[in-house]
Amino acid sequence: MIDSQHTRRRTLLRGALALTGAAVLAVSSLAGVASASEQTKPAAPGAGPAGPVPAGFASWTELISVQERLNQAATRVAAVKGAGFAGIVAAPENRELRVYWKGDAGARVRALVRDLNRTVPVRLVPARYSEADLAATARKLATVPDVASVVPRVDGSGVQVVARAPKLAKVRATRAVRDSAAVVSVVAGDAPVATYTRQADIPNYYGGGRFWSPTGGCSTGFAINTGGTVRMLTAGHCGENGQSVTTGAGAAMGTISNKITCTDLEIINTGSWGRVFTGGPYSGTSVAIGGTASSFVGNYIVTTGATSGEHSNIQVTAVNLYLGINGIPCGTVGPLVQARQLNGTCAVAPGDSGGPVIAYRTDGRANALGTMTAGAAAVANNLCPGTIYTPGYNYVYYIPIGTSLAAYGASIVTS
Repeated sequence: MIDSQHTRRRTLLRGALALTGAAVLAVSSLAGVASASEQTKPAAPGAGPAGPVPAGFASWTELISVQERLNQAATRVAAVKGAGFAGIVAAPENRELRVYWKGDAGARVRALVRDLNRTVPVRLVPARYSEADLAATARKLATVPDVASVVPRVDGSGVQVVARAPKLAKVRATRAVRDSAAVVSVVAGDAPVATYTRQADIPNYYGGGRFWSPTGGCSTGFAINTGGTVRMLTAGHCGENGQSVTTGAGAAMGTISNKITCTDLEIINTGSWGRVFTGGPYSGTSVAIGGTASSFVGNYIVTTGATSGEHSNIQVTAVNLYLGINGIPCGTVGPLVQARQLNGTCAVAPGDSGGPVIAYRTDGRANALGTMTAGAAAVANNLCPGTIYTPGYNYVYYIPIGTSLAAYGASIVTS
């Protein structure tokens, strides 16, 4: 009975992939506060980040503490960024916040940096281009045929274009690349692909659990509060407005609404709670969501989807990306955050679409960062152990939580 159910769902997943030519992931989270009376199941706490701790840190707790301090400073800088702002790197291993700026940052920013330096090392670094300069360049180059992705460099030095390997020379020779207003480097690589497909959740639902729509299988994202109603956020490519969805066990769950195709967002109308699953794909452990946070280049983040489970030691490598993604019918999708699993293993796999991206906090809870949309750079099956569907991907792309919250006028559900 269990084997036949698994076979049926695997067939459905493959069918969905054949129709789109891709596997799908989605990114977004929104929410508000759910009362304790709404929760109907016990909460088994997860263990937190797993795997080797990056060099220079005695524990993940130490790294998280440093990252939190850097991010608090980064958030203050981001709130006053002006025309010359280029980017922020909040990598814990640097033990300092690096703020890149084109031209004079101005008296207000310099005063803020002096104030922050009393508690957190902050360094202003000159940049060649501003964030706005590179965003304009990236949007233009993303429309060039055979371009898989365009990544603005966080230090403001230019953009990197990833061209589909057989078309590398052709992309380099295009007028848009040759005449670009910013420095462009072109490298060969694969296009990010949207990925389809915890397995039998019950109300109120957690993020990171399996659901099925007529389109295929995906993962739930975060509980959100819109207009006083608690619902569930997921990826827009995981279904169409009005479609009914079920849990991984086939139980009726709710209907899809409010799809925003090119930002890859949609909502499942169902009771949800401010927790997300942790551990492997069949795990019942979870962590409470304590709030939201922005993603900064250098940050360590955690992904947790229904197909491949929880992955740590993933570092943000770029922000504010707009990409053409196989399986999503838009010229570009975004804004997206790009992150990479540093050990060369998987960060995401087919069916993790819509699942949560989080950052653990020193109080034992986690912040919502976004929902998964796509993966790139396939890894061998043995480098994605425990996953239900393969291949897994070393890179993950997700829609930042702030974008999702603004799109629906929503707040995150905490617990």
